[in-house]
Amino acid sequence: MSSQTTWRRAGDASMEEVEEAVFGDFVPVEAIEACEKEYKQKVSENAVTDDLKFAYAWHLVKSRYKNDIRKGIRLMDELVRKGRDQRDYYYFMSLGHYKLEDYELAESCIDRVLQMEPNNYQAKQLKECITKKLKRDTLLGAGVLGGAALVGGAVAVGAAALLGVGIAKLAKR
Repeated sequence: MSSQTTWRRAGDASMEEVEEAVFGDFVPVEAIEACEKEYKQKVSENAVTDDLKFAYAWHLVKSRYKNDIRKGIRLMDELVRKGRDQRDYYYFMSLGHYKLEDYELAESCIDRVLQMEPNNYQAKQLKECITKKLKRDTLLGAGVLGGAALVGGAVAVGAAALLGVGIAKLAKR
């Protein structure tokens, strides 16, 4: 998929195209390791800048591996607490939470971005993906609960029938 797809209006792209544009690129492990090496060196020198911390966190959030993504989110959260350039930090925290399938936290973070910048196209795309996943999860949850209620009702009816048969047998004696 070309990078031009990323910049089309959300209504022009299929959900699959949007998801591929937003989530399809992973940072190679070698790039993460190189950034980590530089980050750890600066930590040991007590010389970590916000820009370096962001770069390392960005690499981690763009990783294929959940532990990396979690670590990247934690670093982004530390940057958010400093209060500088929060829009980017919240965006990548949202992306990380989405990749971890924690859609409620992803939504909370992307809503913060959209409060700061309501017309942010990338944030709108990510919000659209999150909303779709939340709706899907809600429908799946309702289906599971409905199925459980149906099974529970059937068990209750079966138990009542067995109890009735038992009482009838006792009454015949």
